[in-house]
Amino acid sequence: MDGGPDGRWIAADESGWDGEALFQPTEPYMTIGSVAIDDGDAGTVLALLRRDAGIKQAGELKFSHFARGGNQRRLEVLATALEPGGMLAGRASIFMIDKRFFVTAKIIDLLLEEYAHENGVDLHADDQARRYAQKLIEEGPRALGAPMFNELIRVFVRFGGIRNRGQALVEVAELFQVLDVAERRSHRRAITDILGMLVRCRAQADELQKTMLEPDFLLAMEPLIPAMPAVLNEWSRQIGPASLLMDAHKVLTDDRIDILWKAMTAGHPDFRFLWTGVRPRGLARGDSLEHPSIQLADLVAGAGRAVAHFHEGLTTPTAEVGAALATSVAPLITPHSLIAHDEPARFSRPKESRGHPPTRS
Repeated sequence: MDGGPDGRWIAADESGWDGEALFQPTEPYMTIGSVAIDDGDAGTVLALLRRDAGIKQAGELKFSHFARGGNQRRLEVLATALEPGGMLAGRASIFMIDKRFFVTAKIIDLLLEEYAHENGVDLHADDQARRYAQKLIEEGPRALGAPMFNELIRVFVRFGGIRNRGQALVEVAELFQVLDVAERRSHRRAITDILGMLVRCRAQADELQKTMLEPDFLLAMEPLIPAMPAVLNEWSRQIGPASLLMDAHKVLTDDRIDILWKAMTAGHPDFRFLWTGVRPRGLARGDSLEHPSIQLADLVAGAGRAVAHFHEGLTTPTAEVGAALATSVAPLITPHSLIAHDEPARFSRPKESRGHPPTRS
């Protein structure tokens, strides 16, 4: 129940997670749906959704029940529940993760930010780190050519990824060989400058790789690690002290949740820019079968992922579902999402219809 020492409860679930495959054209986005609702009220909402959508299947209610077969009645019921004035109005939110942006932002955070800090420069003070990451996403493929840009992202994902038996998947020398080639190949000044700065971060990369091999290191290339605290923080801005109930996930083991909780509450440097006054009350994992609130979070996450497919222009059944939900879902996307811009309204339409010409060098 809401209230008490744990504050309000927020339930969260993800859609689009695919391990370390963070740079593939068929699944470029990941979403975390969250709802500010306790299990008692969530059960009532689920019952009403079942009734209105004519869903009689036993077991938990999933987004697939609404999306399967292009059932317009069911999609309209879900869209109505999510839009202003609907059953979940003011109680649902979507944290959108563009995996390509996540990877490029990590390049900045793990290497360049540390290099700049050691030289007396705070890249986060004026949001410079985010702007560098945005620039890499927007101009990198054209500056380097898609194959070179993809190779740069691939090698960095493996450099920061899960280690097998304590061994690095990609050594520092291999990473910097690719960075060096990319810098020399770049034909856009802004990208050349960013890559030139990264090439000077060899010492930071050596130290980072040592740190990553330590057992309590939070997985560098796992979006759930920074995203779940960000979801809780965003809700805390709106409703005050809150606790987060996450769907059971193999990445969020008990040990990692303990590490994450200590980092969030003890001023860990990885979270020094995250919390702004309101501190978290608790983190917990739960089973969606036992928690109706997590089932609602699944519906919200699935709707967000479908809209992301529609926005990306993918030719998939999921994208077709997203077209029917886009108007209701786009306003739920938080501007603090891990995306390469601050305009969630863009997700209400395909990329091609933004109405401005491509950037020219």
